[in-house]
Amino acid sequence: MRRALIALFTLLLGAGAVLTAAWGLAAPSHDRAWPPVYERVATVAHTPHGVRLGNVRNWSYAPDGTPAARDWITARLDEDDLVRVWFLMEPFSDNPAIAHTMLAFEFAGGAAYVASVEARRETGESYSALRGALWPAYEYLWVWSTERDAYANSTWYTEDQLYLYPLDLPPEDARAVLRRVLADTARVEDKPRWYNTLLANCTNVLARAVNAGGGPRGLPWDISWVLPGYADSFLAREGYIAAPEGFAAAERAAHITPLIPAAYEQSDPAAFSRRLRALMGG
Repeated sequence: MRRALIALFTLLLGAGAVLTAAWGLAAPSHDRAWPPVYERVATVAHTPHGVRLGNVRNWSYAPDGTPAARDWITARLDEDDLVRVWFLMEPFSDNPAIAHTMLAFEFAGGAAYVASVEARRETGESYSALRGALWPAYEYLWVWSTERDAYANSTWYTEDQLYLYPLDLPPEDARAVLRRVLADTARVEDKPRWYNTLLANCTNVLARAVNAGGGPRGLPWDISWVLPGYADSFLAREGYIAAPEGFAAAERAAHITPLIPAAYEQSDPAAFSRRLRALMGG
């Protein structure tokens, strides 16, 4: 028994050393064979009139999920025009712990843009949560898109459900979150970074941006940082999502998937976002 324990300990120690060496020696890169959806890196340039955000995805999709047009645009963001920050939940598994999370930034005039931290997979590469936790398998990328693109992608391409929650943030805190997300987008543009299922995923990168915002409230560590499917209920408990009639009612009100086809009739991205919020009753 003692020999077996020693052998097991030695095996685990060796495996740990191999993994540590792999993370230490491997270098993340922007220069790989990327599929079209990941081929461009969002760019951030500060101007006297705000931020010029380049390589914002504004694709259109056919009802079968096929990309009908692959347009990339440049957005001009002025934090003084920021109206609200929204939290997006996209479950993609029967397991309630599994989901993708994003932020949407709504500006005066109706324009709204989605910021999504994603594992940047190479052409032909599939996603594995276990592989992403143990091995430097994927870089992470800030994918910025119009709401029209992002929500149609989820509805017809990945066929997932979407929940859109308004975040209860004071205006200065909301602007601070936008600044921090743009700052990390710029850092990734300048230097690629590794994705990690546990330490640098779609949710905890966003959470760190909120915590770095400098507002009076912060997000304590929660299991939802590694199990994003619980992130919306966590934010409700922390007071970031209003739920005066209980979380179940807030979740029902946030379910936007049935509304997307009607809003998608608007070909202009800002008109789509305005129409969607009108359908939500906002």
